[in-house]
Amino acid sequence: MTTAGVVSSPAGRAALDWLRARRGAGRLRRAGYTAYLVTVLFGAWGGTYGFGLLLSIERGGAFVGQADLIATGLPYGLAALALAALALVAVDALWRGPVVLPRHDADWLLPMPVPRWPLLRPWVLLSLGVLLLAGLVAGVGAALVLAAAGLGGLGPLLVACCLPSCGVALLAGGAAVAVQRLPAAARVARRLAVPALGAAAGCGWLAVVAGDRPPPALVEDLVLWSGPWGWAGQPALAAAGVGAPGWPVAAALLGGCAVAALLPVRRLAATMPAATLRARSRAVWRVTAAALALEPRAVRLALAGAAGGGVGSARLARRRRRLRPPRSRGLAVPWRDAVGLLAEPRRLGSATALLVAAGVLLSPGTAVATALAAGLGYAAAARLLEPARLDAEDPRRARLWWPGSPAGLALRHTLTPGAVLLVLALPVGLALGTLPALLGAVPVVVAAGLAAARQAPPPVWLPPMVAAAWRLAAPLAAVAGLPPALSIAGGWLAPAACGPLAAALLWWAARARSAG
Repeated sequence: MTTAGVVSSPAGRAALDWLRARRGAGRLRRAGYTAYLVTVLFGAWGGTYGFGLLLSIERGGAFVGQADLIATGLPYGLAALALAALALVAVDALWRGPVVLPRHDADWLLPMPVPRWPLLRPWVLLSLGVLLLAGLVAGVGAALVLAAAGLGGLGPLLVACCLPSCGVALLAGGAAVAVQRLPAAARVARRLAVPALGAAAGCGWLAVVAGDRPPPALVEDLVLWSGPWGWAGQPALAAAGVGAPGWPVAAALLGGCAVAALLPVRRLAATMPAATLRARSRAVWRVTAAALALEPRAVRLALAGAAGGGVGSARLARRRRRLRPPRSRGLAVPWRDAVGLLAEPRRLGSATALLVAAGVLLSPGTAVATALAAGLGYAAAARLLEPARLDAEDPRRARLWWPGSPAGLALRHTLTPGAVLLVLALPVGLALGTLPALLGAVPVVVAAGLAAARQAPPPVWLPPMVAAAWRLAAPLAAVAGLPPALSIAGGWLAPAACGPLAAALLWWAARARSAG
C-alpha cells in the first residue's frame, strides 16, 4: 500500500477520531483559559484606553488639536505598520511558523498513519485566527484614533480600517505558510526581512516628520502603491478625507493578494515534511524553556538554530584565509575575535544598525534619550562579544590554549569589539554631530557587555524578578550611568567623563566569575 493510501485509510481516520475525542475536553478547557486571559489583558489595558477614546469622541475628540499632524503622517504611518506586520510574521515563520504542533503530537503522531491535514488543520486555523484577531484589534485602534481626531465618523472608519487590516493579517498568514513550507520562499524572506523592517522604519520616520517637512506628493504616491502595505491604508485615508481616490482599486488588489495567499494553504500544510514539523515543535519548546529561565542568549541561539543560522566549517575556513594570523601572541585573541566576526557578518550589520540608532538618540541630549541610546549601544556591543561568552561558558577549553589568567583573556576580548565600534562611531558621529558622546559611550557599553558575558548565572532559588535584575545588572549600570556622565561634561570632555564608569565596569568584568 502506498503512503497516501495508508495515511487516508479508515484505520488512520478512526485513530485520529479516537484521539480527538480523548483530548477534546482538555483542549476546550485550555482554549477557554487562554481566551479568558486574553480578554482580561485586553480589557485591562487596551479596553480602558479604547473606552476613553469613545468618550472623547462623544465630547468632540481628544486629538482634534493634532488632526493636521495625524492627517499628514497617516499615509506613511499606516504603510509602516502594515509593512512591519508582514515582515515580522515572515520572520516568525522562519523559525516557528503558522503550522506548529505540540511537541508530543509531533513526536508521536507524525510517524503514525493518520491523515496529515486533519491533524494540522486546528493549528493552522488557530494561527490564522490569532493573526485575524490582531488585525481586527489594530483596525479598531486606528479607527478610534482617527475618529478622536475628528477625521471622520466612527462607523465608516471602522469598516475602512478593520477590513484592510484583516486582509493584511490573512495575507501574512498565507505567506507565512509558504515561507515555512518552501525553501525558496524562506530564502526570499530571510533576505528581505531586514530591508523590509528598515523600510518600515523609514516610513515611520516620514510619518513623524511629515508635519514639519511634508515629503513630495510623488513620495506619498510611491508609498501608497508600492505593495499591499500601501494598498491597505488607502480605504482608511479615503474615509478620513485625506485623499486616495483610487482606494477601490487598492482594496481589490489587497483582497486578491489575500485570497491568492490563502488558496494553497491546505496543500502546503498537508505536504509539510515531518522533519520540518518536528524541528519547529522542538524549537518552540527550547525557546519557551529558555525564556522562562530568563536566558536571553539561549533564546537567541535557539532562534538562530531553528531558522537555519550558523556558519559551515568550509565558509569559516575561507574567511580565516582572508585574515592573516598575527606574529605576536598578544594579538591572538583579537585576531580570533575578528575571524569569528568575519564568519558571521550579520552580527556586524546588526551592530552597525544599533549604533546608528544610538547615535540618533544621542542627538537630543535628554536623559531619557541618552538612556535609550545606552541600551541600544549595549545591544550593539553584545552582538560583537560572542567569543567572550563562549570562553566564559567553558573556561576549561580556554585554558587549553590561553596560558594567562581568565581575567586577562576576558579583557583582551574587548579589543576587537571596541575597535569596530569606535571605527563605526566616527562616520555616524560626524554625520549626526554626536561624535564626542559616542566616543565616550563605546568603552562603557563594551565593558558592560563583557561584565554581562562573564557574570555567573543566578541561583535557581531566586525569584524571577530578582534573577532578571541579576542578569541585567551590568547593562542597567551602563544605562543608569551614561546620562549623568555625559551631562556632567559636554563636548570633547565627554570621553574623559565616561572613563571612570568604563573602568569600573571593566574591573567588575575582570572580577566576575565566568558562567562555566
